[in-house]
Amino acid sequence: MSNAHIPESEWFSYRDGLLSCEQVPLDSIADEVNTPAFVYSGRAIDDAYRSIDEALQFAPHLIAYAVKANGNLSLLARLASQGCGADIVSLGEMQRALKAGFSPDHIVFSGVGKRREEIAAAAEAGIRAIHVENVQELDVVESVAKEVGRPLPIGLRVNPDVDAKTHPYIATGLRESKFGLAIPVAEELVPRIVQSPHLELEAVACHIGSQLTSPAPLRESIEILGSFAQLCLERGAKLRAIDIGGGWPMHYGQEVDPYPPAKVFGEAIREGLETAGMLRPDIEIITEPGRAIVGDAGVLLTRVLYTKTQGDRRFVIVDAAMTELIRPALYGAYHAIMPIDEPASDAVLAPVDVVGPVCESGDFVAKDRPLPPVKPGDLLAIRGAGAYGREMQSMYNARPLPPEVLVDGMRSRVIRERSGPEALWQGEILA
Repeated sequence: MSNAHIPESEWFSYRDGLLSCEQVPLDSIADEVNTPAFVYSGRAIDDAYRSIDEALQFAPHLIAYAVKANGNLSLLARLASQGCGADIVSLGEMQRALKAGFSPDHIVFSGVGKRREEIAAAAEAGIRAIHVENVQELDVVESVAKEVGRPLPIGLRVNPDVDAKTHPYIATGLRESKFGLAIPVAEELVPRIVQSPHLELEAVACHIGSQLTSPAPLRESIEILGSFAQLCLERGAKLRAIDIGGGWPMHYGQEVDPYPPAKVFGEAIREGLETAGMLRPDIEIITEPGRAIVGDAGVLLTRVLYTKTQGDRRFVIVDAAMTELIRPALYGAYHAIMPIDEPASDAVLAPVDVVGPVCESGDFVAKDRPLPPVKPGDLLAIRGAGAYGREMQSMYNARPLPPEVLVDGMRSRVIRERSGPEALWQGEILA
């Protein structure tokens, strides 16, 4: 079987003819928890976190993991124990982060639509900063600060109008994006914030998009952000940090050219700050990676139910669906697929559509994907499912939520059980 379009992995490889996560054969996990199921490599998460940490060693920094990528409590606790921070976008994510052991002063609250009660809860919890993206939001934060009787630390997220050259759904730094403040608007707000007894401008922030293919847009945006930081300092702000957002990429397998390694993006960050005169020992760098830490650490295990030929299309129908992994249906996203039983080196590949059982034509994992022959009962691993799988999952068609399993070396343990039928109607009232 050709390995084209299957990203290399130290953590998912064939051992004695079976695809394994670290040292645990994936068929044994399927036997234990059934399918579909998410499986994560703990060491892959550690390695990804360490690579970003090492790329930023040139300055004081905080890696604020984007909880929206995967909020499983065990994975969050693992990162918190390594000194990681958390980037949250909702009250629920803050509650998850605190439950998992993140220190409040390592939590930053991003997002364009925070409710007043969420802002109040963040103030009560004493998180590090609320990142403001709207003039009206600033009014709400200032009002909450008056109520709690102490100034609240904030960051201003600006929109640098830099093209990240990524998928339009995950590009967030252009002027037409809903994210951030136009820099002229942000500049007008600085004197008000500095003079307010209820606000502390502790950071400036931007985020131009995910899956950056080149470090050049990141460097450009950081130069712009650094210049804005200089203006804030000149106007009396006591900045503690520059939040450069995320964008650290991971390989899914379809890339024409490989993404640069983390150290290349780290160098772009250093150069951008240096050019702007903001590479200073008293200014901390905050970055918000999500998928780069957990994406390639996870697979979605699924079992072939049936195969079918219809017209000129050949279908492989599996028990995983858009309810577990909606990215292909939502973005047209690519996920590599690997049989658990290692195919013969001379296995003939034929294009098939890998589809789920949900009653939607858009329920597919892959289209025209070259795969070796499979039959009902065979197990497949859908790669790159560690980010935005479980977080975007649903119970559509009354499907239970799948279990999650964490592997460390030769050990595997369930970190979330498959939901029971009662979860399908939890909170409903039979009137």
